Amino acid sequence: MNDEQRRKELANFLKTHRARVTPQDAGLKYTAPKRRTPGLRREEVAVLSGISLPWYTSLEQGRDIQVSKQILESLVRTLKLDRDERLYLYTLANQQTPLLPVLNPGTAPPPSLQIIVDQFAECPAFFSDQRWNILAWNRVASLVFGNFRSVGKYSSNLVWQMFTTEEIRVMLVNREGVAKNLLAQFRSYYARNMEDPWYGEFIAALSERSAEFREWWTDHDVRCALTGSIEIMHPKVGRLQMEAHEFYRCEDEGTALTVYIPIPETKCQENLLKLIG
Repeated sequence: MNDEQRRKELANFLKTHRARVTPQDAGLKYTAPKRRTPGLRREEVAVLSGISLPWYTSLEQGRDIQVSKQILESLVRTLKLDRDERLYLYTLANQQTPLLPVLNPGTAPPPSLQIIVDQFAECPAFFSDQRWNILAWNRVASLVFGNFRSVGKYSSNLVWQMFTTEEIRVMLVNREGVAKNLLAQFRSYYARNMEDPWYGEFIAALSERSAEFREWWTDHDVRCALTGSIEIMHPKVGRLQMEAHEFYRCEDEGTALTVYIPIPETKCQENLLKLIG
């Protein structure tokens, strides 16, 4: 949408959600007769949000004014917006969409994740969180990459395995490219969760363990999604050429499904079937 349409949509969005919040919902002690229109008045939204009435009125009139993130967060609280409504408000205000942290990191994944990855009977597939801990994986993934089951503090973490496991180092034909790609995505996750002490502890531990990680981490490369192809020389079935596809769960942006699809016109599918038996 153009700027005029965006401002008009923002104005309508604010009016609609202002009407949904009662004075009681907002914590106001209101004893006057019943109002002609439901919800909060403009002046009440302005006071509760810590902004001037003329400024807020200009927003609802669709005027061309700049909105700061601080004001948007005040409106989020006043209008009781949920996560999706907050993201929509930022979009309409032409502000960078706020990054969302992982929801409840470290908790046990729902059983449905295992059911989903098991549907990919002939393709390696796994779920990971924003720490790149592997949450659930299928049998093919174990046969191709090894077992992700945790036997140490970081052993189920793919970034840790990439820089500390000799088997992965030997199997990956273009290990440096794949590792840097993974590390660039891990940095984007780190930016979303810098307040989480886990990241600092993990980075310090891996920096001490791997000179390669320590060097590449200072490059500050960033990637939002794991993309591209990988080539593996598997000790049992030989060459596997696959393309990575990543899908995010809407209910938790910190969880992603990664599926490796055999590249057509290669023997990857045939070799995977041999590996599966």
